[in-house]
Amino acid sequence: MTSIRRAIAAALVAAAAAATTAPAATVPVTIGRQYSDLWWDPQESGWGMNIVHQGETAFVTLFVYGPDGKPTWYVASDARVFATDGSGNPAFRGTLYKTTGPWLGGPFDPAMVGVAAVGALVIEPRPGGQLALDYTAEGVSVSKVVVRQTFALPDIGGPYHGTFNLLRTVPGGAGHVLRQFSAYVLVNLDGNAAFLRIEEPGGRCEYAGTRTVSGRYTRIDGEFTCGSGETGTFAITELVAGEHGITGYLRTFSPSSHQSGRFAAARF
Repeated sequence: MTSIRRAIAAALVAAAAAATTAPAATVPVTIGRQYSDLWWDPQESGWGMNIVHQGETAFVTLFVYGPDGKPTWYVASDARVFATDGSGNPAFRGTLYKTTGPWLGGPFDPAMVGVAAVGALVIEPRPGGQLALDYTAEGVSVSKVVVRQTFALPDIGGPYHGTFNLLRTVPGGAGHVLRQFSAYVLVNLDGNAAFLRIEEPGGRCEYAGTRTVSGRYTRIDGEFTCGSGETGTFAITELVAGEHGITGYLRTFSPSSHQSGRFAAARF
């Protein structure tokens, strides 16, 4: 892969030298979704798109089929952010390449790696966690709407200890209050039913709702009740489980206040 990237980089340098227009300005990304995942159209099983998203760059691989029905793959190795939506979710575009190289059963000769630009690719965010995919490859234009492919339920059940950074707003009031606290977090799953207990220094809140899984992300929507008597609805989004803990974004809504912010918790 390193040789492929070097060859692609060389092609980009050559293209830049031949260009007569100024390069587009980079759009900085400070918030928004991470796209690293396997994406597909559930109605078109058999092809897909893999995205590795790091900062303002995405490495995109399309595994599709050629006019002869044989497997074909294209790669946009340097897709860059060119815009963001109202929530800060990035849109990417880049040159699409087709590569050739030495047979896998023999010694790898970097000199045999060939790279040819065959089109362009654009990825834009859509509501509901979807992506709009538009690309041209060897004279053919394709447009699709894709979602994350889910083939395993993330393991998020268990006891945790975490840190919360929540912005609290009182409806009709002036200003905001930033709440930063550590808490004990218990997560219990029963099918698609989810229960969380968050115990912070000021008291305990219990959250019960339904989880929805999309690729490596989990979303939980439901109702909460606190020992203080506060009740309302909540949404936990971008919940990701790692080997040692979980991270996510929490929003709560009640008649007395609204809260939103991120949290991270280590598994016991």
